[in-house]
Amino acid sequence: MAEPTMLGYAKKGKWVEPFVTAIGGRMASMEEIYANTSLPMAFSGISKSAARTQAQLHGLDWWYVDTGYVGNWQDKIWFRITKNCHQNIESIRERSSDRLQKLKIDRTLYKRGQKILVVPPDPKVCSCYGLDSPEQWIADITALIGQYTDRVIEIRHRPASRQVRVNSDTFVNALQQDVNCVVVWTSNCGVESVIHGIPVVSLGPSAALQVSGALANIDALPNVNQDQIEAWLRHLSYCQFSLAEMRSGRAWELLHS
Repeated sequence: MAEPTMLGYAKKGKWVEPFVTAIGGRMASMEEIYANTSLPMAFSGISKSAARTQAQLHGLDWWYVDTGYVGNWQDKIWFRITKNCHQNIESIRERSSDRLQKLKIDRTLYKRGQKILVVPPDPKVCSCYGLDSPEQWIADITALIGQYTDRVIEIRHRPASRQVRVNSDTFVNALQQDVNCVVVWTSNCGVESVIHGIPVVSLGPSAALQVSGALANIDALPNVNQDQIEAWLRHLSYCQFSLAEMRSGRAWELLHS
């Protein structure tokens, strides 16, 4: 049997296996991941650090698969894939609008208000990036923001239930409640915020980093530049894929185009 081209690992392999097997790879056990010193690896789950740690230890590439940036609503049909990072933080590449148009995302622009909305990282994210607890992160960031502005700061905790998040307590609704800007670590809320014309300050490696404002300017962030956002969204649309595109190898092809 030929040696696989890549090893995959995930508690629920349906997000990873199509991507891995399409290029001649296979799913592996945790023991195989720890023993691997030569093959690139793909995995999902930000708390599943074994594959990333092993890859970094031996200078191997690793691919991370997670929920897509845009286009998902009730069901997860788009999945982002990033190389050697949990988010796409590469410089914006010039891309066609073809994939973005297929997503049919709501790009309604909301009126900016006065509050600063802070979206803290959850415990898994804090652990992954070596941050303090979410509570300590909130205390530190609110104190830091207070050095630059006297605007009201509101904390937006992520609803535990996906059903609640996509139906009754949506982030889109929160954006329309007198929000001037949003502060995130790596949350996709940063992406959603910018799409709707609310500036974001990304303090961690989020996909909104390319269009983030500076924390020091948080009291008077400029309005979102729509030409920049169009280019950014086209770029992101080439970094997320359907399961069918993973199975066919199209995802791998586009990631290398």
